[in-house]
Amino acid sequence: MRFYHTLSFKIIATVFVSMLVVMLGVSYQHIEAQSSFLERTIYLCAERASAFSKSALLHDMQENDRHNIWQTIRNMSNAPGIDVIRIYDKGGVIRYSTVREETGATVDQRADACTMCHGTETEFEQTSSNEYMRIYDSPRGHRVLGLITPIENREGCSTPACHAHAPEQTVLGVLDVQMSLESTDAHVASMQNVALLASLATFLLLTGATALLIYFFVHKPVKALIGGTSALAAGDLDHTITLDRKDELGQLVKAFNSMGDELQRAKSSLVEWSNTLEDKVADKTQQLNQVQAQILHMEKMASLGKLSSIIAHELNNPLAGILTYARLIEKRLGKGETTPEQCTKMEKEVNLIADEAKRCGDIVKNLLFFARGKEGEYRQADLNEGIDKSIKLVQHKINLYEINLQVQLPQEALLATCDQNQVQQAVLAVIINAIEAMPDGGRLRISLARDDGNAVIGIADSGIGIDRENQQRIFEPFFTTKEEGHGTGLGLSIAYGIIQSHEGSIRVESSPGKGTAFTIILPIHGPVHKKQEQV
Repeated sequence: MRFYHTLSFKIIATVFVSMLVVMLGVSYQHIEAQSSFLERTIYLCAERASAFSKSALLHDMQENDRHNIWQTIRNMSNAPGIDVIRIYDKGGVIRYSTVREETGATVDQRADACTMCHGTETEFEQTSSNEYMRIYDSPRGHRVLGLITPIENREGCSTPACHAHAPEQTVLGVLDVQMSLESTDAHVASMQNVALLASLATFLLLTGATALLIYFFVHKPVKALIGGTSALAAGDLDHTITLDRKDELGQLVKAFNSMGDELQRAKSSLVEWSNTLEDKVADKTQQLNQVQAQILHMEKMASLGKLSSIIAHELNNPLAGILTYARLIEKRLGKGETTPEQCTKMEKEVNLIADEAKRCGDIVKNLLFFARGKEGEYRQADLNEGIDKSIKLVQHKINLYEINLQVQLPQEALLATCDQNQVQQAVLAVIINAIEAMPDGGRLRISLARDDGNAVIGIADSGIGIDRENQQRIFEPFFTTKEEGHGTGLGLSIAYGIIQSHEGSIRVESSPGKGTAFTIILPIHGPVHKKQEQV
């Protein structure tokens, strides 16, 4: 890992930037405070110097003693830091100056030294005392502090005859003292350099000390932890880290060493366990075989009970039809109804009894085929005929429940490769379920149609319907919503199994109170795997 990606570098960089910003801010504030203090001191000294000069010149100005005025300004110009001393009259003419070449010249009243009193006007105006100072740049390249002080003609002194000025002259002249700030600016610059150097030295010292502390107290322990973790990941569980510290990193190292010891013990336990794994697997396998044998025995017993229930249910439907038609024939014979029409009708009913008896035999035969691992008989059969037989078997129940039956079958035979008895049994189970869902009467629609290579059988009722939760379970064996003793819960389960064996599908759509619609889809050409077996 590169150093600038490490945690130590990020901490050092953060401390470096933070300290740099703080040191620069502190240095700037310190320099500004010293500069401000020095300037205020200079202003105060300048005010005092100006007041002293004004006092020294006032008497000579009132008596208009030019010799003493010249001598006084020359003496004052010898003071340290004084560049120029001038005295102007009201019109801006320099009457006295330590620079003799300026004497008699007229100053530009719009210059920096004059605008604070005259502004943009040519007429002289006296200003307040705090506006007499101004700092501006000298032509010689350094800053100058200018003090403009008016020398007033006092009323008590202008009236005596000894004074040379009339009472109406309020200002005798303007004293202009220009003090050089060159040495002051040099001192401030030197002070700034010293402050910056001191700040830089402090910054480097603190940063270096911080970097060393971070290196020894953070970087090295973290690096040791990284090395230990890498060794642990490589499989060296005996690796330990030596770090005698009482802080958080010391606690982390102790936890790391403890983790290594625990992993080592766990590894030893796993190795020992794996060495005896084969024996343990053999023991568990034997136990599982015993349990499996018990489960198989229980399943056989359960299957036997379920098979008994299925046989009883499968035989119940055709036997009920046989019993019903036998009783109808018995009643007709008891009434002496032996007309040719009645005989023909009874003959059909006898044929139905024979068919149902044959279906009982087929059910038993199918159960035997199932027990021997054989399939049913698949051949071409007319689905129209099978649905018509199923309707006739429950016609009496339809009439008894006063159900409006609507049948929609194709005019021509719809042939399909199937086990006709099984398909009829499945359709009959769905029809009986629909009839029993309408105990107070209703409408039953039965339809048959061809859709590409499939036969679609629709059975819809207007009965009580099935809620969404029970729709997921209606095809489960022994599941029923009927009252106890009125159903076994096997009819729809058997129908589902028959349709699945024909590689078809059965689906249901229902809403409580709005009826139920079953749709059975059968391949017309029969199950593919059954055809292959027949070939």
